[in-house]
Amino acid sequence: MWVVLVLLLGTGAGVAAAARRCRSALRELHRAERLAAGREFDLDRIELAGLAKVLADLTLVEMYEGGRLIASRSGDVTVTEAAAAAGDGAGAGDGPGAGDGFEAVAVRWLGPTRTGDIGELIREVDRSPETKALRKRLAAQGLADDEELVKRAREVSERMPAVLVLVAAAGLAALVWTLVRHENWIVPLAAFPPLFAAALWIDHTSWPPTRSATGLGARVLAAARTDERWQHGPAAVALGGLPALPAEHDLRVCWAGSQERSAARIRAAIAERAASHGGGAGCGGGCGGGCGGGL
Repeated sequence: MWVVLVLLLGTGAGVAAAARRCRSALRELHRAERLAAGREFDLDRIELAGLAKVLADLTLVEMYEGGRLIASRSGDVTVTEAAAAAGDGAGAGDGPGAGDGFEAVAVRWLGPTRTGDIGELIREVDRSPETKALRKRLAAQGLADDEELVKRAREVSERMPAVLVLVAAAGLAALVWTLVRHENWIVPLAAFPPLFAAALWIDHTSWPPTRSATGLGARVLAAARTDERWQHGPAAVALGGLPALPAEHDLRVCWAGSQERSAARIRAAIAERAASHGGGAGCGGGCGGGCGGGL
């Protein structure tokens, strides 16, 4: 029976430790949000766009409206000479409409040709250090989830399936041990199902939320959407991204061209792969037929 007791105590301790780690990770993740409860926020356009995860869209719209960016129907955008000169300067991002250096990110990525795909440019701005720094500031205010903390909480959560397997294995081992030894099998049969249920519940509740803003941040965004300042024209992009622009706007047309070009590349890659497989089969058949005829 001592083997069963050791398995029972060890499994219980493991489940308790897993619960503590998961709760601790999630509590740390939500700490800034709890501390900021009740505060009032008046975010500027850049902060709102960062919170809504459309910062790259806002950057491109401001560059376009300021004459620093040209959009083509094919899906490419080109920065003007003035924007390129500002992006190359040491003080890039300090000029009018520079958006805390986010325009400089776009200019640097486009490079000497000053031209690139709008979809790829948006992704580059979104994953730039400047954007991550802004998200970290928003997380410190309790408006967004800290990406590093989300990653740590997810790593803890990913270990929970292993805990479930260990609990199930320990329960099965204890039951087999008692049956083989002709001992009281009621103990493991009664003790391990609750432990497994507890581990299953922890696994179900331990995953961090998948969201762009915290509950507090979502309320700030909702309040901003009722503000007249952010409901019309290019300013609406700070909350809705490029889809907030009219369908005939050059940037919307450019984005559609980029998507179509990307889809065409995918279709071409699939067709090429299918042709290569078909060609291999045809070659094998042809070679086989030719060799057979020669014999």
